[in-house]
Amino acid sequence: MLRQLRQVSRQRAGDSTLWRGSTPRAEVVLVKTGMGIVRAAAAARAVCASGPFDLFVSTGCSGALAAELAPGDVTVATAVVDGRTGGRIETHPQQSDGARRAAERATLHVTSGCVLCSPQVLASAEDKRAAAAQHGAVAVEMEGAAIATLAAEHSIPFISVRAVLDTAETELRDAGRFMDPQTGAVKPLALAGYLATHPSALADLLAMQRMMRAAHTSLERFFAVWLSTLDS
Repeated sequence: MLRQLRQVSRQRAGDSTLWRGSTPRAEVVLVKTGMGIVRAAAAARAVCASGPFDLFVSTGCSGALAAELAPGDVTVATAVVDGRTGGRIETHPQQSDGARRAAERATLHVTSGCVLCSPQVLASAEDKRAAAAQHGAVAVEMEGAAIATLAAEHSIPFISVRAVLDTAETELRDAGRFMDPQTGAVKPLALAGYLATHPSALADLLAMQRMMRAAHTSLERFFAVWLSTLDS
């Protein structure tokens, strides 16, 4: 998204980093929350104090729960379900429709449906199937419920646009051993140690790298179109 913004400045908001920039038609604040509901809630609270805002957007990667979703597909949530409480927060219908149209104009495969916000990584295909059956969700992420809750408390419209990282059958059992839990970035030394004891995992890790590239490319394409439609 930063590539689409002009006159970008970087600053801190609590423990989070944010960037302020603009498009020809809107002012935009981009916040890096880190992984998980707790970090997302803290970041959202810190940024909300610097408002007012016309729209909150939860974005980033998600895991597929629906079997038909593939890496790089885009989900536009109709609602976000908090996996801790089962509470359901609806997204703004008109803004979500606009996001879906932007994804279609970017020639992305886009799916609308409920998205689960889980307090922990769903590491196995079995876990994903169970979550899909329980919540009726098409995808899973780990931050949206916190952002949606704060938006609701302040009567700010909310949408969720996520790019699919892994399929419903992808196994992620050992990812925590070499990924930073705050940023999701791979820790090189930890990865080297893991591969030294699990050399057969290299093919799976290369596949995951391709999935990440597909997801990031889709988000870039989406925001290139969507940001050009903002008029507030």
